[in-house]
Amino acid sequence: MGEPIFLGFGDLYATAGDHIGHFYQTREEWKAILIPFFTAGLRAGEQCVYMLPPGPGEQDIRTALRAAEIDVEHALASGQLILAPGKTTATAMREWFQTLIAAIPGHYRLLRWGGDMTWSLRQMPTSEMLMEWETLCNTLQDLPAIFLCQYDLTRFLGSVVVDALRTHPLCIIHNVIHRNPFYTPPSVFLAELRSRQGKKSS
Repeated sequence: MGEPIFLGFGDLYATAGDHIGHFYQTREEWKAILIPFFTAGLRAGEQCVYMLPPGPGEQDIRTALRAAEIDVEHALASGQLILAPGKTTATAMREWFQTLIAAIPGHYRLLRWGGDMTWSLRQMPTSEMLMEWETLCNTLQDLPAIFLCQYDLTRFLGSVVVDALRTHPLCIIHNVIHRNPFYTPPSVFLAELRSRQGKKSS
């Protein structure tokens, strides 16, 4: 799948396998990217999966999608739209993703996989586990999927934000996608992460 994929905002396009980070400070910034991203996908017959913590965020998404004239109830009932918490380990996340991606052919054109990454603050015991999953996303190439990870800068420690920046080849800044000069290849980042974990356990 080499054709451009419209992201839904800013006349921006991605390609299958792209892993995009979005760092925001307000709920308005969060919705300004997420809602057009999912609206474009749902209208194009794509599956949209979003992880988020329990709370008002899910209702915000439903309300905003309805305002964009999306039949939210039908999308949820059919499985085209999935709103759920993330898993507790990188392995569980990968298994869930692989189950979803295996069902894409014949059902949907593409999988739009995203998350309000504050879900991990409740679900994952350590930030290292989250970063392991983020790094694994960069090894899932040649698949009919694009990834959008949204980080609330007011909720994460600076060290986690730096790690998140290093695990996203592409970043959105003011509705523009940039190649990330701080991106670190998976093998290098995972080696550093495991070394860090080893020091913590010793």
